[in-house]
Amino acid sequence: MSSESARQLLIGNGKAPLKLEYFAIEGVAEQVRITLTVAGIPFDDVGIPWGDWQNKKPTTKYGQMPELTLPNGTIITDSGAMLRLAGAADPEGKLYPMEIAARIKVEQILGLVGDLSRAWNPSLYLGMRPHIFGYPEKDEWSDADAVIKKVRTDFLANELPRYMGYFGDLIKEGGGNFLSGQDLTIADIAAYQNIAYFGKGIADFVPKESLEPFVEVTAWMSRVESHPKVSAYKTSKAK
Repeated sequence: MSSESARQLLIGNGKAPLKLEYFAIEGVAEQVRITLTVAGIPFDDVGIPWGDWQNKKPTTKYGQMPELTLPNGTIITDSGAMLRLAGAADPEGKLYPMEIAARIKVEQILGLVGDLSRAWNPSLYLGMRPHIFGYPEKDEWSDADAVIKKVRTDFLANELPRYMGYFGDLIKEGGGNFLSGQDLTIADIAAYQNIAYFGKGIADFVPKESLEPFVEVTAWMSRVESHPKVSAYKTSKAK
């Protein structure tokens, strides 16, 4: 898909706005928000309050969010599809390059981001939905904190260093500022969102210092944050 075609889908005739609906958190929608902003695509960012979700859920296509409603009424339900469409709309052709070798590299990195997410998710959801792993709900589970702590600290000791090594190697191999070379791509944005989580201190037993040993990765994260359009987005969001 050409940049012009992607932009036409996202902008339409200008009469109906592009609408992104998600909870009022970063989550899986943040990579889409950043990419749309970098690509210069205006959109309505609709935050759904948690208290409204039970009423909202039956109106969604698959009972989940985010949902991206195009100006022509088409609803896109997968955050990965949203990310790629937004990247393809970049007028400079850098976020999701058309050249096949460059695009394959971006796709491989996105696959690695997905692998990291899948490796972490059991540790995350054990604390949120323990019943799916065969444990009682937390208020009925006497040693919940001990088990959750062990699973998450094991992840930090083993899996996180392994994946940060992979990303560090990509940065070196790229020989540039970003994961696949000199230009920011959707792979950088997706990887940044997933990796930055481990330095926020928002998950029990995952301290803010978790990323400090990985200097190659944290330096790359700083470059992503310093990209003029990413920086402008974060500044506007903080106001």
